[in-house]
Amino acid sequence: MTPPAAFASRLCAPEGPVAGPDGWILNVCSFTRDEAWPTRGGDICATHVGTPGSTARLLNTSGGGVDGIPAALAFGPDGALYVTDEGHRAILRVGTDGRRSCWVHSFEGEPLNGPNDLCFDADGGCFFTDPWGSSLENPIGGVYGYDPVTDELHRIDTGMAFPNGIALRGGHLYVAETLRSCVWVYDVVATGAAVDRRLFCRQPPVPEAPVSGPDGMAFDSEGNLLVTHFGSGHVYVYDAGGAEVDRIPCGGTSPTNVCFGGADHDMLFITVDDTGEMLAVDWGVRGQVLHFCPTAVSGTHPFAAMMTVTEPLG
Repeated sequence: MTPPAAFASRLCAPEGPVAGPDGWILNVCSFTRDEAWPTRGGDICATHVGTPGSTARLLNTSGGGVDGIPAALAFGPDGALYVTDEGHRAILRVGTDGRRSCWVHSFEGEPLNGPNDLCFDADGGCFFTDPWGSSLENPIGGVYGYDPVTDELHRIDTGMAFPNGIALRGGHLYVAETLRSCVWVYDVVATGAAVDRRLFCRQPPVPEAPVSGPDGMAFDSEGNLLVTHFGSGHVYVYDAGGAEVDRIPCGGTSPTNVCFGGADHDMLFITVDDTGEMLAVDWGVRGQVLHFCPTAVSGTHPFAAMMTVTEPLG
């Protein structure tokens, strides 16, 4: 593993990196942190692996009188880009023509809190966390799974203190609960459905940090789970049994999420909130390729045309 290097900078509250088509790495900017920077809250940005440091704006999720607060990205089975947006309190769909629509926004007639992270299973089911407004004193966060065939939304868990990152591997669903410093694992039993929560690992508290705990995460192909530890300045690496095996320093104190990409899918990308950077690490092992990831699609990915309309940032 090489030391982390700057890949993109001046990103306002960067989160949710994901490998896009044709060598692009996308990320969101959740909030406007610095008016002097070219990025703004609500932006979805893209940086090409061939031109680190040159970032473009793809779109902004604000609209309809709502300030967008995007948190994570994932490509779906239809080639569209799906965005958890805490401002809209919904998962948004960005079609291959650039049109934006609200995809999932309520459960049993009640609005969601505000989704944070998401992932797709092989059948196109979508799992996501819904933490907005939750805390240790008010643990109203939940975990959901959507079955597109039945159009049914399953509530997998509730009563959580800021459920955050989410990942799938080998028939299991992994969920980070930030404010309790835990990563939980569930058994996936059907499309968009999972049961039997149990502890996978617990991260150490950071007493001097206002907030600390696990945030976004991703698996590599050897089954290691890489978990950003917001507040500590590191990405923790856990083996399949939940034992810590490594730590990656991130420069700043607040890494938010990770993804794999690059030509061989062995580059690790880390977003860091307080420094406004995305870092790149030559991990040396291929990352787990997400379901419907553009790097796994032969030929031209349907979303590739959208990448030609990016707006270069100053």
